Formats: sequence, structure tokens, C-alpha cells
Amino acid sequence: MAAPRSKRSGIFRLGIATLVVAGAWQDTPTSPSDVDATRWCYRPLTRPAVPEGSARQPIDRFIDARLARDGLRPMPAAERGELLRRLHYDLVGLPPTPEEVAAFVADEHPLAYERKVDELLASPQYGVHQARRWLDLVRWAETDSYERDRNKDGAWHYRDFVVDAMNEDMPFDRFVTLQLAGDEVPEASRRDRIATGYLHLGIRDDEPTDPEQAVYDDLDGMADTTGRVFLGISMGCARCHDHKKDPLPSEDYYRFLAFFENLAPYKVGGGNAITPRNFVQTETVDEGPNGNHARIASFERKRTELRERIARRAARVTSSATALELTSALREGLVSDHSRLVTGGEGGLAVHGAAVHEDTRGPYLHFDGLDDWARIPRKVQDDFTIAFRFRTEHAASGAGFHRWHHGDGLVDGEVPGIVQDFGTSILAGGRISAGCGDPEISIVSQPGYDDGAWHEVAFTRERATGRIALYLDGALCSEATASKAALTTPKELRLGRLAGTNHFFDGDLGDVRIYDRVLTDREIVMLTLGTDASTEVEALVEASDGAEAAHALRADVQAWTRLSKPEVKTMTFLCAKEKRGELAKSYVRIRGNVHAKGKPVEPGFPRMLGGDVLPEIVGTRRSSGRRLALAKWICSDENPLTARVIANRIWQQHFGRGIVRTPNEFGKLGELPTHPALLDWLATELRTNGWSLKHLRRTILLSDAYRRSSRAAPSQLAKDPQNDAFWRFDPRRLTAEEIRDSILAINGTIDLRLGGPSVYPTMPAEVLETSSRPEAAWGNSSERDAARRSLYIFVKRSLLMPFLTAYDLADTDATCPVRFVTTQPTQALTMLNSDFLHEEAGKFARRLEREAESLEDRLRRGLSLVVQRPVKQREVERARTLYTSLVRDHALTDALALERVCLVFLNLNEFIYLD
Repeated sequence: MAAPRSKRSGIFRLGIATLVVAGAWQDTPTSPSDVDATRWCYRPLTRPAVPEGSARQPIDRFIDARLARDGLRPMPAAERGELLRRLHYDLVGLPPTPEEVAAFVADEHPLAYERKVDELLASPQYGVHQARRWLDLVRWAETDSYERDRNKDGAWHYRDFVVDAMNEDMPFDRFVTLQLAGDEVPEASRRDRIATGYLHLGIRDDEPTDPEQAVYDDLDGMADTTGRVFLGISMGCARCHDHKKDPLPSEDYYRFLAFFENLAPYKVGGGNAITPRNFVQTETVDEGPNGNHARIASFERKRTELRERIARRAARVTSSATALELTSALREGLVSDHSRLVTGGEGGLAVHGAAVHEDTRGPYLHFDGLDDWARIPRKVQDDFTIAFRFRTEHAASGAGFHRWHHGDGLVDGEVPGIVQDFGTSILAGGRISAGCGDPEISIVSQPGYDDGAWHEVAFTRERATGRIALYLDGALCSEATASKAALTTPKELRLGRLAGTNHFFDGDLGDVRIYDRVLTDREIVMLTLGTDASTEVEALVEASDGAEAAHALRADVQAWTRLSKPEVKTMTFLCAKEKRGELAKSYVRIRGNVHAKGKPVEPGFPRMLGGDVLPEIVGTRRSSGRRLALAKWICSDENPLTARVIANRIWQQHFGRGIVRTPNEFGKLGELPTHPALLDWLATELRTNGWSLKHLRRTILLSDAYRRSSRAAPSQLAKDPQNDAFWRFDPRRLTAEEIRDSILAINGTIDLRLGGPSVYPTMPAEVLETSSRPEAAWGNSSERDAARRSLYIFVKRSLLMPFLTAYDLADTDATCPVRFVTTQPTQALTMLNSDFLHEEAGKFARRLEREAESLEDRLRRGLSLVVQRPVKQREVERARTLYTSLVRDHALTDALALERVCLVFLNLNEFIYLD
């Protein structure tokens, strides 16, 4: 029962007083010299001497020394079957089969255990299980949270990078470096850049009341997560004031934050739009000798050959073969010709920052993608053709979208509101999009037009039919039927920018021509070729060279109209991108207020770790080099924390808790290590063996301490109830993912494929109803895909799988260093009554029917799959009694009774608990 109000208020006042006295609300800042900077974790990391003892392994000598000091005896080794189950769940997160258990128990080879450890370390499923542990730390999710909870396009590539890195045993220092600065390492590969998706996994508000505050919240998430995950420092505690316990002044926090401040922000300006091009990349994917690059090269050769043949034939009878002199037919309806880039005057072009350049085709504008744009007077009628040429090799906006108003503006006639406007843009992946509004209709090209080559665009609209069409390089690539209503056009058209947005085009644009009619396919080819291939020219060719030459010219023109760019395969992924222009200036933000600039600061490391000297930062044309400097320091010998922190995490993953029980907090807010010398030995063992996590795991798994029984002695429990001395192995409940994956493994349906887009197992209808748009809140996957391991389930922050959340799924909004195990009634209800468990129990029963003939054999087989040990006869008899009761007393069919027995098997404590 709650305390009476008067008592509770008194308790509250006492708590406030305690906090004030303890300095939790202290306003006076502290300096590093005011705080004890000699805490164990900040001291240099050196190799400790191994205690004397009879144990083979240094780990056991450190453990035995503590046991002897505390008067405790180690428990004997666990049984071989228990050990195998422990190894399987710790290394691959899946149960062993009964056959594997029997073979291991019977294997008398002296190195049988060591060979099993090596076998599981080499399993592809090792990477899946260890990746899940890492993703807990880095706020893994595939959406942004908040009201709209937008998808993070291509986030799954980061997840696959982690799986591959774990399986390859990527050195941990390299693993850290790529996540922080994969785009800044020399000769960065696509995979290196995918690793930087780590920086963009946090929550993001797409419509904040204070956009600048939102951007700094995002940066704080990066800095604080990096501090906690790699250094064990609660970096974010110094955002608004000096750290209350550790020698970390607020100035040091902002020096640390400065390493990230040159990242392009996720949001530019207000409204409900984010800026995907600042953190999402779409690129073509080559597929070998017959892949994208080969097909495109072949296409380009054919196109060049046709263009040259047409130009040669036309040149024989015309005065110009290099620049198109418009014939009378192509001048008809031409209401705005900006191929010469005439500026000023009533019909001239107004340039805002864009630079004018010239090539053999004539002048063109270069836009920097930041704030350059141009405008021309409105000359568009209800029937129109807009033609221009462009080139770019820079990523555009609109990742995941095909609508023209999500891209970077090329020639834009957008009008605010839902009206009959129009426009053309380039989207992420080099897709060209065009369309009209009210109702909004967009047409889009294939990807790949951001290849740095010149491309010709023509966009037509015919009011009488509503037809809109998009041509690229003279070929029709997309068409649709839009509204037949009159256009609502602006007073002027914009070049290189979408109206009312920060979606600026980054590239070159020229030869803008606007017609008040729809050009024919042939006329569009003429504009595209840049040379005259009209019927007049054909007649001249026939008169000069004969009918066969004229026919060949006509055939080449027709071939050009049929020539279309091959379809290309693309991939979209999260990655780090830096701001362009001058380096970001960094300041202390007084009391965490982003609008209250204080002292300017340079990127620097915490001074309590020797960061008094500013780091050497080497920038390149592509990046500032700041994050690479940070990554190098984090993994350097001068930094004593990184190796200690990850060694502690690896120990935690195999013993259930770390040598430091607060794995994200090594400072004074955390706990002291139970075995500090052992932790330092593990950390130096990691560093001296190439930062190999597999080596460190193998070293730990071969220790006697790991192989101990979990059985407890009452006298020792009284002395050491929390098992701080590791005198026994701590039993644990399986994680949410381990339970689900084990169920799928036991019923024989689990799909162990690695990699690829996330999947969508069936979501309960009542859960979907909590979404604002239930019909669009969740995807659909095949039955096979839905049976993939839990790592591959789409992680939507506002709509997590109920089964997984019931069993303490990791928090997705902040780094989750430890999954605290809860015991709740909903867990039992989930295991007994959920649709998921009933469906899987049915599949389990069907498996038993396939694999065994008699009821007794089916029950024995089912129990052995669940408990992964030899089954006793009395256990089979109890299962038979239950089965008989279900058939006799409850009138269940034989098949349904077996399903219910399988459901009971899956609810055994022995199934969901390890040891």
C-alpha cells in the first residue's frame, strides 16, 4: 500500500535535501583539479602480473586468488551436456540438437571441448548472435521515432556490416574506426561508408518546434553514445553543467562534440521535412561482367555510334554539325529559349549565385547544391514541352521517394498548396522525376543518371488528354495520365531549386527551352542529338546521296528513339556526410542552451585522459578528418579505456554480468571492478592479439571459471550472494530473441539465411490498431521470411514485436548495455495464449508427426528437442498422461492434443532458462 500523503511529501522533501547536500544540483562548476582524477579506469593500461597458482589459465589464477582471499571454494565443472548448451547459446544464440548433445557427451577426445568452441566461433550464426549484442549498444532501430516514425532507408546494411565484421573477426580497433569515420579512412570503400550508419541510428524529430535544438540533440546522441559505448564515460552528463562526479567539465563535452559538428545535419530548416541527402546514399551496384557497368558501357557505345552517324550524314548537307540550329519546325511554339543564357531584361534569366560556364554546346549554369539557383519569367501554357540538359555526380534528396517535389529542383513550377502545378527534379539514386499536381501524379526514370555525363531531358504535358511524358536522351522513359484542368503556374520558373525548400541541385544545367506545344518524338530526338535530323535534312540527304542514305538516316533516328538506358540495380544506405564549405565552428552552449553561445572550442579529447594537447586533424577534399582523429585516439595505446570497456563487455556476455557491473559507466557513477587486475589482463590480452574478439572469447571460454556448474552451495551463497567472486556460473533466462529463435529451431522452420532487407512477421491486429495508419504501419513477408532469425525483424520504434517486448527487448532510444530480466504475468500469458505460440506449437507437432511413428516416440522426441538432454521415462509418461487427458476429458482430436502438449513443452522453465 502507498505511504500516506503526508509521509510521502516528507520523504520527498528529505530526498530533495539529500540531493542538494550531495551536490546533485550544484550550480558551481568544478574543474578537473577539484575532482579525484586517479580513479582506476583513468590510469594507464599495463599488463598485470599473473598470481601464482596451479590453474593452467591466467584467468583462473586471478579468480582463484580472490576465492582464496574470501574463503570460497569453486564449484565443480558443469556436466558436458550443460556445457554444450551454454556454449551454443553464448556463441550462436541457438540450441544444440539432441544429436549434437549425444555426440559431444560421447566424444572422449581430450580436445573435444576446444574443438567445439572453435566450431561455434566459425559458424555464420556466430555473427548474427554477436551482432545483436552490439546493436543493443548503438540504439539499433530502422525508424526515427516521434509521431511519424519515418523509416531510415537502407539501415539494414549497417546491421549486415556488423554481422559480417563479427564473423570475419574484424579487429576491434578497425571496427570502431569504420563506424566513427569509415568515410574518412584512405580509399574508403562502400562498406567502410556503410559502417558510419552507426552515427544515424538515433531518434529524430522531423517536425521539432526548435530545429536547431533538434540538430544538437542528434549530435548529443552521437557524442553521448560514443562516450558510453567505446569509453564507458557518461559524456552526456556534462552537456548542461560540469559532470557531478567525474573530472569532465562541460567545456570538455563540447570539445568532444566538436568532432561530430561538421556532419551534415539531418534536418535543414523548419517544416516537417528532413534532408535525406545529408545522411542517405543511393548508388548503383555492379554485378560482375554482365552487371550494371557492362550494360551501361554497351549502351553508351551504341548511343555514341548513332549520334556520330546521324551527325556525319547531317553535316554533309548542313552548315553546322556540332551545334543545333533550330529549323522552322523546331522554332514553332518556342516561347522561351535560354540556350544562350541571356540575362537581364524582360525575358532574361536572373541568376542567384550560380556560375556560368561554356562547352562546345554553349553556355550552362553550375549550381553548388547549397544555395545557388536561377529564375526565368513564366512562359508555360496548358500544353507545354520543357527541354534542358544536365549533368551531376552528387547524391540528391528524396531517398525512398518517386515524387518530383521530394527531389532537388531542375526546372520547377511548383506553387504552394494542392494546385495544378508542375516540375522536374532529380531524386536519390539519379532518378529523374517529373509531374503535375491536383491530383498529384509523378513519373520517374530508372536510377543512374547521376553518373557525371550530360543527359537530355524533355517533359511534355497535353491538356486535352491529360498525358504527361518524360524523355531522357531522346527516348520515352515514362508516361502517365494526369488532370486535364488548367495549370496553376507561378510568375516565374526556378532552375536548380524546388520552391519553398532547401532542395538545391548540385550540378550543371543548360539549354533550357520551353514550348507552348507538345513536341513530337522526332523533334525531341533532334533536340537531344544537338544536330538537325529533320525531314528537311532527310530530303537534302536524299537529293545529295540518294534514297538509301536518306533511309539510313531515318533508320538511325528511329533507332535512337528506341534506345533506352539499361535498368540498373541500386542500393540505399545510411552513411556519414560532411557539410560543405568552411568547417563548422564550435562553442560551449551555456547550460546546454543551443542559442546561448559561450566560449569557442576546438575538437579535443577529455583532459582527464590526457587531452590537454589538441589532436592533429588532417582534412581532405572530402572531409574534415575530425572523426578519423577521434577514432585513432579512441583506439590508441594512450587511451586506457577502450580496451578495458570492450573486454568487460565480452566477459559480461559470457558470465551474465561484467567485472564492472555498470558496463557503460566506468566513472564514479558506476561500480568498481570485482577483479581489476583480471580486467586489465583481459584488456592487454585483447590489444596484444590484434584486437581479436574471437581470441578473447576463446580465452574466456576455455577457462575453468566459465565451465563451472551453476549449482549453489548455501554456505557460499551466504558469504557471496551476488557471486562477485565467480565461485559458480550464474544461471540466466534466455533473451527475447533467443527464445523466439529457439522455438523456430525446435519446430524445424527456422530460416538461417544471412543478410538482406528486414522482414515483417505477422503483427497482431490489435497492436496494429494502435497506429495512426494501421494499414500502412507494417509490411508483409512470406512464411519463409517470417521464420528468419529475430535479428532480421524490422525494428520500428513505435511498433515493436509484442512477443519480444514481453521478454525485455532492448530499449531502442538509448544505448542499452544490460538487459534487465523482469518477471511479469504477461510473459506467461504470451507463452500460453499468444497466436504466435499456438501457431509454432502446431508446426512443432507436425514435425513430430513426420519424424516419429508412435505417440511415445513423438513425446520423447519433442521433449529432447526442447530440453536438449536425454529424456527420462517418467517425463515421457507425464506427457502421455496429459495427452490422454486432453483427448479423453476435453474431446480434443489427436492432432490438436499433440499441439497442446507441444505448447506445454515450450512453456517449461528448463527451455527458457540456461543452466
